[in-house]
Amino acid sequence: MKNSPRLLLLVLLCVGLGVGVLKAYTFGRIAFDAGNYKAARWWYGVAANMGDANAQNNLAGLYADGLGGPQNNRLAAEWFEKAARNGVASAKFNLSNFYEDGRGGTQDTRKAVALLESAASEGDVVAAFNLGSIYATGRDDFPKDATQAIAWYQKAADRGYASAQYNLGSLYAQGVDVPQDLSQAGKFFSQAAQLGHAKAQMDLGTMHAFGMGYAQDTVQGMQWLRKAASQAVTAAEAMRRIETVCKGTIDAATKALCQQPLSTPAG
Repeated sequence: MKNSPRLLLLVLLCVGLGVGVLKAYTFGRIAFDAGNYKAARWWYGVAANMGDANAQNNLAGLYADGLGGPQNNRLAAEWFEKAARNGVASAKFNLSNFYEDGRGGTQDTRKAVALLESAASEGDVVAAFNLGSIYATGRDDFPKDATQAIAWYQKAADRGYASAQYNLGSLYAQGVDVPQDLSQAGKFFSQAAQLGHAKAQMDLGTMHAFGMGYAQDTVQGMQWLRKAASQAVTAAEAMRRIETVCKGTIDAATKALCQQPLSTPAG
């Protein structure tokens, strides 16, 4: 990467004045928090050129988002790569997105996967989830692998990541690429639903209401469907399913739930 002559001059001036990398990073952080992104670019640039990995990651983010100056995906990718090589887990995650989308360079899902695996091994739960998503669906330059998808989703699910729990439930419910297992689907939908995942609440409610993987329990099904109906992302479909339940043969307790007004969808 070609460094700006003005930035290099500033680095040399800062060194001459005794402004160390920590101070430069701190000034960048202060400027960023104050919304002065142009100054943040300068100070993070100083610290980044002096080898500060967190400054490199933050500078990349400013280039990626177009804050403090023009958006520049090429420079963002280059600085994310420097920060990733210096061990910043979030930089590995960010750079993986660039490789996956082909931002700032050539699309390369294998490089994205390698970076995500490194970040996930350091405890990044979203990286584990993203690995599951890539393996579950595949890419033009990367084959899908249901076994790997389940393994990575499971790692994220075990750490309470609701979207991973829901996706695992969906894999088992649909029985695509893996044997259908409604019992497993219900288990993972239940975990995600209890964490407030709207689609999990809707699908879990449907399973209970219509006896799919569970003994039919329209009351419990309606309770979950009503929760899903209170969330904007699932409100319309959940209400359609509630209407279907209420038109069927139902007991008095379910009928009472059908007659109760629904909460206004949030979000």
